[in-house]
Amino acid sequence: MKRQMQRIAITAGLALTVAGGSALAQVGPPAGGGTQPPTALCARVVLGPATSLSADSLRAKSSFSAAKVTDIVFHVLFDATPGDEHVVTLKVYTPHGFLYRRLDVPIAPGKGNTPMGSRRLPGYPYPVKIHAPYDVTVDGNRYASVEVSFPVAGSSIVTNSLYGRWRVEVYMDGAKQPCPGATAFDIRQ
Repeated sequence: MKRQMQRIAITAGLALTVAGGSALAQVGPPAGGGTQPPTALCARVVLGPATSLSADSLRAKSSFSAAKVTDIVFHVLFDATPGDEHVVTLKVYTPHGFLYRRLDVPIAPGKGNTPMGSRRLPGYPYPVKIHAPYDVTVDGNRYASVEVSFPVAGSSIVTNSLYGRWRVEVYMDGAKQPCPGATAFDIRQ
């Protein structure tokens, strides 16, 4: 019964996304039943090309050819510019549901997507660049955004033919549960 409810939630999430005309695919809660993390700040991810600060608008994509892209850019979107320093964690899962990569990105208020120094994070041998969110428009709505590159070309995605439906989840400041609404995307040959 629980498995059937999860399938219904995923199907409903996809139907709402398709009906809304968005290029994004939202999936239901992760296996294990995720809920909104205790932190008030949350974000979501859209995928697309890198944007320059002169580009005001972002056109989201949900399917990529490994033969045509070097990197996929995750645009982490916040409803408002975060006022303090935070750490955004992106967990990227393979088509078979295994954790492929964890990306930790420190963010702080500042000017544009420009790195603003660096910070030591647990588990990283070197300091990680701190990024400042910049304003962007997606589907007519304004957001604060940070770009995170996800390598495809020359990675084990290509060498091991890990093609299919992937998903990325956003976690804020070490939360145990992801922000609601993972983003699904396809990597094809």
